[in-house]
Amino acid sequence: MLAGLDAASLHAEYYEEYLHLTRYLDEVTIVTDNVKSMDNFGTQKLKVIKLPAIRIPKIYGLTKILFYCLATLITKNKYDIIYVRTFSPPELFALWIAKRLLGAKSVLVLPGTWLFGAPNEKISLKVKIFRWILRKALYAADYVVLYSRLMLPEVCLYAPRLRTNEKKIVIIRNAVNTQRFRPGIPLSKEYQSFIDSSDYILYVGRINEKKGVGDLVKSLNKEILGEAKLVLAGKGEPEYLRALREEIERRGIRKNVIHLGEVPNRELPSIMSNARFMVYATKGGEGIPRAILECMACGRPAIATRVAGIPDAVRHLQTGILVEPNDVASLGDWIGKLLRDPQLAEKLGQASRELIEKEFSYESVIPKLVNLFNYLANQPKA
Repeated sequence: MLAGLDAASLHAEYYEEYLHLTRYLDEVTIVTDNVKSMDNFGTQKLKVIKLPAIRIPKIYGLTKILFYCLATLITKNKYDIIYVRTFSPPELFALWIAKRLLGAKSVLVLPGTWLFGAPNEKISLKVKIFRWILRKALYAADYVVLYSRLMLPEVCLYAPRLRTNEKKIVIIRNAVNTQRFRPGIPLSKEYQSFIDSSDYILYVGRINEKKGVGDLVKSLNKEILGEAKLVLAGKGEPEYLRALREEIERRGIRKNVIHLGEVPNRELPSIMSNARFMVYATKGGEGIPRAILECMACGRPAIATRVAGIPDAVRHLQTGILVEPNDVASLGDWIGKLLRDPQLAEKLGQASRELIEKEFSYESVIPKLVNLFNYLANQPKA
C-alpha cells in the first residue's frame, strides 16, 4: 500500500522512507496495486506504477502475483535493482521470477521473523505455499537485509540454506524520522479530550495475542496503575477486543484504560512524546518494532520483551527494560517501578533518544542502504 502520513499503518513510514531515498538516488519507482493517499513533498524523483487489481475472492491473490511479475518483466530496462521490503507473496514471487528470467539484481528486507505463522504450528496448504515462495525469494535475492543479527536464527528456520550463505545477510537498522519523532511535542488538542491524564503509558500496534496485549492487561491492577492511564492505539478484531474488555473489567482498571483505535501516523509523535513510557509485550516474531523506536526517538523508554532484535534497541537498564515473553509478573513489577520512579524513566528516555539518533535515524540508516544499492548496481550480473 502507498499511503501518506494520514494513514495509521506502517505504510505511511515506508512512503516517507522512499522519499528519503530520492535524496540519494536518481529515481525511485514504487510498484503497487493500492494507492491510498500520497503526501506531496515536492520531489519529481518518486514515480508510481499503479497496477490493476481484480478484487474478487479466491483469484485476487493469484492475479496480484501475475501483475507484479509482469511489472518487473515489462519494465526490465528501467531499473537497476528490485527492492522489496515486505514478505507479501506477490512481491516475493516477482523478485524470484525476475531473478530467474532476467538475472535482476535484488535486495529483500525481512521486517519480522514469524513469517506466515510460528515455525512449529500446524499450517494450511496456503501457508505452506507462502513459505515456499518466501524461501525461493530469500535464496534468489542478492542481499537479505535484517534489522538485527538476533533475527537470523529464526529466519533460518524457514530458509536453512542461509546458514551456509551468511555473506548475503546485511544488517541495516529499522529507520526513524527523528525530525518528526522527537521530545517536547505538545499533545494535540484532538487527543487531549481522549487522554484526560498527564500520566499515561502507551502501546501502539496491532491489538492481538501475538503482540502480547493480553499479557499487558493481565500484568496490571489498580495498585500498579494508581491514577495513571493505559493508552492503546491500534486496531484489533472485535472478538479479541471483547475478551480484552472483559479482562480489563476483571482487573478493576476499566477507568484507567483508553482505546484510541487507529491513529493517523501524523498524530503519533505528540502521543508518544507525552507518554511516560511504552510497553511492548510481544511474544515473538518481530524484527525491531518501529513503534518502539519511534517512542524512544521521542525520549520515552520502553518496557519490552526479549525477542528477536528488540534487545539491540531496548538495552536493559540503559535505554529501557527487558522482560521475558509471557512473564506477566515481571512485566507488572517493572511497570509499577517505572511509574513510581519518574527520574529513572527520564534517564532511560534520554539515553533512548541518543541511541536512536546514533543508530536508527534516517540520517544514519538511509546512506547505508544506498551504499548497498550502489555496490550491487556496479556488480556484474551472476
